[in-house]
Amino acid sequence: MSAISKLLSSSLCLCLLAACGPLAPEDTSSPLESQAFSAGNDDSHSQGTQLHGSHIPSVSYTGASVVNAGVRREATLRLFRGELVGRFNLALSGTTPSLSQCIPRGTGPERSCGFRVEGMGTCSPTTTVTVSSGDCASTIGGCTGRPILRVCSGEKPCEFEQTGYLGTGVGSAGPDSQCSLSSSCPSVRFICPRSGIFTVLSGAYTTTQSASVDVRSSAGRFPVTYKDLRGEQLIGARMLSSSPSGYGTIIEVKDATNAADVVIPESPGIWDASGDTFLYRMQIRSTSGTYTDLCTTGADPAVGWAWTVPLEGSFSKAGDRAESTSIFTLACDPGVLAKCYRWGYKPWLDGANPGAVTRAHWACTRMARADYCGSGTSFTQDGTLIQPWDALAPNIIPPPTQGSGPAGMQFEAGWNTSGPACLSHWRWKHLQAGCVELQPPIEDANGHVINDCRDPHNVAGAYKCSPICDNAQEARQLFNSSVFNNSIANEQLTRPQP
Repeated sequence: MSAISKLLSSSLCLCLLAACGPLAPEDTSSPLESQAFSAGNDDSHSQGTQLHGSHIPSVSYTGASVVNAGVRREATLRLFRGELVGRFNLALSGTTPSLSQCIPRGTGPERSCGFRVEGMGTCSPTTTVTVSSGDCASTIGGCTGRPILRVCSGEKPCEFEQTGYLGTGVGSAGPDSQCSLSSSCPSVRFICPRSGIFTVLSGAYTTTQSASVDVRSSAGRFPVTYKDLRGEQLIGARMLSSSPSGYGTIIEVKDATNAADVVIPESPGIWDASGDTFLYRMQIRSTSGTYTDLCTTGADPAVGWAWTVPLEGSFSKAGDRAESTSIFTLACDPGVLAKCYRWGYKPWLDGANPGAVTRAHWACTRMARADYCGSGTSFTQDGTLIQPWDALAPNIIPPPTQGSGPAGMQFEAGWNTSGPACLSHWRWKHLQAGCVELQPPIEDANGHVINDCRDPHNVAGAYKCSPICDNAQEARQLFNSSVFNNSIANEQLTRPQP
């Protein structure tokens, strides 16, 4: 007889008539990566009751702002892998005499007329950049005539060797105007300015003659109409909450770090060693200008705040995931949205469209909270150990080895995006779900379960049978599960967490 037969038959029948006492719900294109867990932790992981880990579960991609070179700019947000990116538009501002027509003619790079704007580029501050137009025989870039290049700092044109000036390059003249082998195109070597933005001007050496350039940059990007900020560059960025509980609330990035640099007490000891994920310290900005942390409890409660990881899509309080092009999720550690990502279920591994990893992450959030009813209500206690694994190919978390984990670990359930597809035992005997979907086992006079879904001849029929599974193979083949776990059938030894 399955373990669930003993645990469900009496208590679940009562729960179908009167609600049991569960914990309150929270807050009124890349290859798969195998996640390795150190044996010293017994392949087990600490799950919890929170989903988002905060009362502001989602924010808007639009209406944001970033700080670049000390200036706040309007921006939009996007997600790239496990990283938040802030984008603001570049806009040429102001004018200068060098953009005016030369009357009469103008000659040489020092003149203050006869230039035009070729475009703007971006680069990493303090790095060395070369802007050029190739050479006559090159397939990349090129020029005609005898052109001049002038590079200026930021989004403004400049004058020769005056404010904002970064450098000049002059092409050499050939025997004809078509850039023959005896002539060369101009280039400018400069140090990227603090703003990470530069503007390129061009003009003919003599304004009575014609010249053209096809400009290329050795570093950064040129030409561009926007600049992206990421990583620590996003410190100071502000975004707007889109959740009803805090609509329009301003959330500011106070710190950012690569998850590979964040040490955690749980195996494997690093938040995400891949280097693909950035974590952010988010704070809520009040109307009076004071700040409070969005995520208030992390791995070390004494710290008083926790890191946030951004995720595509949104999750309701019921634990349902929805795709969105307008909002994304802020997942606080130790909420299970962040935990399941940290365990290796990174939705962006699916590429452009949600797929198996996205569904496994969603199923993991049900599993981690023991969301037996698939309604967002947790039937577990914070800190309870479980052993998760999956049926992905290849596995992100492989099945636990025989005998690993704390004593008493046994198969609990197979999970999908709506909750447990089948169940073997309750994680906590005093926290038993009363949802109709988990039909209780019915035993005959001899103690045999007569409504087992695995039995095609069960007396209850396919829609009112008891979804029992004793191992991952049954859970996958009979109930289409993708994520599984072992756990101990815990007694109530401590007071349930609020």
